[in-house]
Amino acid sequence: MKKISTIIAVVLILATIVPFYFVRKHLIENERPKVETIAAYPKPDVAKIMFLGMNAFAADLLFARSQYYYGSHYVTDRTYALLEQMIRVIMALNPSLEYAIPFGEAAISSMRTPEAIESANSLLRLGHELYPDDYYYVFNQGYNYFIYLNDMEKAYPLMYESINMKNTPSKVIWLVNHVATMGGGYRMGYEYTKDRLEKAKDKNMRDQFEKELQHFANLLSLTKAAEEYYKKYGKSPDKELTELVKAKIVTEIPKGVYGGEYYYDENDRIVKTTSQGDRKYIEKKEKQAKKEAEAKQESEAQQKEPVKEKENSDKSDK
Repeated sequence: MKKISTIIAVVLILATIVPFYFVRKHLIENERPKVETIAAYPKPDVAKIMFLGMNAFAADLLFARSQYYYGSHYVTDRTYALLEQMIRVIMALNPSLEYAIPFGEAAISSMRTPEAIESANSLLRLGHELYPDDYYYVFNQGYNYFIYLNDMEKAYPLMYESINMKNTPSKVIWLVNHVATMGGGYRMGYEYTKDRLEKAKDKNMRDQFEKELQHFANLLSLTKAAEEYYKKYGKSPDKELTELVKAKIVTEIPKGVYGGEYYYDENDRIVKTTSQGDRKYIEKKEKQAKKEAEAKQESEAQQKEPVKEKENSDKSDK
């Protein structure tokens, strides 16, 4: 009996060691997969099976990982390509971890590209499925379309749907009505960003909202100053807004929060910024300047080339 037990133990040890040996050999011989890829995260339905009943614990770990991912990219490229997938897996594992969706949505929407807004709104739609009575997930979809893409056609139906929900705060109802009657969205952007800043706990998220708040505050104050100038002089200020300073309505034109320059739009009769809140505006501007400088150098080099050829031709004739 003892001999049989020993044989069984040896067989079990070999059964464990042999696969381990081949797996190790495969990892040594083949390139390891990059961690930051969509393939590194399972599909939400698969994730629920993978963690063998420890879903809530796995969701907490992955949420901590998503915060680290956001923080590491916030201080570098400020792009969050994997965040939607991470949040979807987290919510599949633990739907009660409600804060994960607003966190992911705010980070993704901060990129301000049409693709990012659709990704952020996709998370909000998931939130609406999980929490159908919460106005936030409907209202924020409309807010994103309105503030970031200026798409009124998509924004208003969602906003009006949200203000007709049972627990919508009166402040939100006022904001939507204000936009509907008054037009521009700076006041709405300011008030709503201020509200989100007060609720935000993550340091990087607070920093993001503080900049956004200052962005809207500058646009609001300059637009108000332009209106005051119009009432006083019966005409609009110059596009560069220098007349606001000359008239002593403002002491100076502030620097754009995202590196852009403020200007007066005669058609809409509001102050806008060349960056339009684009967080990568400075980087794009530098790349454009570099591209233009290289094109200029290339053009100058091409102009000099015929002169050199002519000089070489003259020398050969002599």
